[in-house]
Amino acid sequence: MMTKKISRSLLALLIAGAVSAAASAEQSGQPTSLDADTLTYDTRTGVVTAETNVVMVQGNARVAGQRATYNTKTEEGTIEGGVVATREDMRLTCDRLFAESRQHWQASGNVNMSQAGRTFTGAKADYFPEQNGYILAEAGGTITSPDGTLSADRLEGWLKEEHYIGTGNAHILSPPRDMEGGGDRMDYFGNAERPYVVLDGNAWVFQGNNMARSNHMTVYLADDGSAVTK
Repeated sequence: MMTKKISRSLLALLIAGAVSAAASAEQSGQPTSLDADTLTYDTRTGVVTAETNVVMVQGNARVAGQRATYNTKTEEGTIEGGVVATREDMRLTCDRLFAESRQHWQASGNVNMSQAGRTFTGAKADYFPEQNGYILAEAGGTITSPDGTLSADRLEGWLKEEHYIGTGNAHILSPPRDMEGGGDRMDYFGNAERPYVVLDGNAWVFQGNNMARSNHMTVYLADDGSAVTK
């Protein structure tokens, strides 16, 4: 019973980083398995620990690492040591993954998360699935898509809206549009009718042989591959 508890809870918590709460709920009724070389339960602290070659599977979701813990009292879970989490087209790798309830998880150490043709890389990322897929990378990172890359010293965004904000050495590169730009701050709106990026503070944009500089700049990204600066 306790094996099912840690496996089901950790999967629901840790996989939730790249799927919606509804999708996680759908997974919850599916068979769950946990494999590890050792499994212990401390009745005093309520902490379950699985160690060495840890593999948890539920439906098409899978999480693997070298050590996993689940606190039955606080509903906090961790898995660490070469963490690999997959579900459908989502793949997450990191050194450590921590989750509390279904509200928040944190991946740290060589974070690489990819889904639907987009990839995030960075040192650490906090994810809040019930806040419109809000993601925060305090230490910065890079978001890569078929259109190019966004990077900054600090990144935050709402995945469901494709709205990203970069602060500090903000940089955008779009090879399909032959466009590159940057500034102290970047605000990218990917789901707008006409996708655009707002650059503030020492803003600059380079496209083809044209260069523009301003303290505040809005760049509209047209479907034909051009970029219109205002």
